[in-house]
Amino acid sequence: MPLIIVLPYLLIEALAFWGVSQLIGVGWALILLFVFLFGGLALAAHEMRSIAIKMSEGRTSAGRGAGDWSLVAAGSVFVALPGFVTSAIGALLIIPPTRGLVRGLLAKTIRNKIEDMGVRSFEMTRSYAQKDTRTYGSFSGNTTVTKTRTVEPDPAEEEEISRWSDKVNPEDFTDGKK
Repeated sequence: MPLIIVLPYLLIEALAFWGVSQLIGVGWALILLFVFLFGGLALAAHEMRSIAIKMSEGRTSAGRGAGDWSLVAAGSVFVALPGFVTSAIGALLIIPPTRGLVRGLLAKTIRNKIEDMGVRSFEMTRSYAQKDTRTYGSFSGNTTVTKTRTVEPDPAEEEEISRWSDKVNPEDFTDGKK
């Protein structure tokens, strides 16, 4: 794991544990950590079972069910990590009301990224439009004159291709033997 993630995680969790242990004592803070761990994992198992039942009965769509399932799985990973902050984040991902909010935000973000990717891919493929390159020979030995222009499809050719493809049969491409 990169150090840039581990050091802040350790610092935040150490400070959180110190703060909780100052309020309730070190022993009770350790007990509370174990309660969060096992309680969070039990809650995650219950929610996963609930999502599976809803999906099997058709009460939720496959996409929503998969999204909920993955958020509960991520939440259970956060709950399993030692610390109060990660347990709180994990619990927020597991319980249904906040999970719905997170799912909505993630869906909007992912949809925007997919749309951006589609626009970028369209622009890239458009830049690779069919080019007509003609060489007009060389002058003075080494220099070659080349003319490049973008060729747009001819509507008359498109219509002719369309008429031809409407009349074509698969048998036209076989020699009659099977």
